[in-house]
Amino acid sequence: MKEKLLAPILSEEKELILIDAKLLDRKKEAEEEIRDARIQNLRMNEENMSHMQFSAVIFENCLFQDCSFEKGEFIDVIFRSCDFSNCNLDDGYFNRAEFISSKGVGTRFCGSTMLHTRIIDCNFRYANFDGAKMEHIHFSGSELEGAFLTQCRMKGVQWKQVNLNNASFFKTMLKGMDFTDCTIHGLVLSDECRELKGVVVDLYQAAELANYLGVIVKN
Repeated sequence: MKEKLLAPILSEEKELILIDAKLLDRKKEAEEEIRDARIQNLRMNEENMSHMQFSAVIFENCLFQDCSFEKGEFIDVIFRSCDFSNCNLDDGYFNRAEFISSKGVGTRFCGSTMLHTRIIDCNFRYANFDGAKMEHIHFSGSELEGAFLTQCRMKGVQWKQVNLNNASFFKTMLKGMDFTDCTIHGLVLSDECRELKGVVVDLYQAAELANYLGVIVKN
């Protein structure tokens, strides 16, 4: 039986605490966890928020420019209509997280652990997930063109209407994954193409992937 994709568990309180930039900075200096909070309309540039912990937090309409959340912890967190393009989230921990209608162009997730995470209607072009552990992940209606999904350990990853053109899956095994409603033109793979063993594609995709193996498919 497949393990169910878990959703974020948020506070049952009627009103979550609204946190502004100054309060967030004080929490960081005190090395305190941000819990049961709503963070809205926050604008931050080149801030270092590495090692911070967020639990049961909603980020909404926030802009983070070139910020670092390296080795951060995000449990039961929702990012809604946020932009964290070019930010550093390397070695982060995400569990029961959701990225909804958000932008992470060129964002780094290298070495991160991502569990029970939804990425819906997002622009993650050129994002870098190199060496990430990804289990029970749902990508839907999102852009991952040119993304680096290299040397990842994937389990229970679902792809629904995702643009993966020119994405790199170098040394990431794709066995059992269904890409039939995704675009996968120009994937970057290893010379042996072992990544493709057991992958599920349609006839047109299979004809293109056959080119990696030197096979010519006639009409």
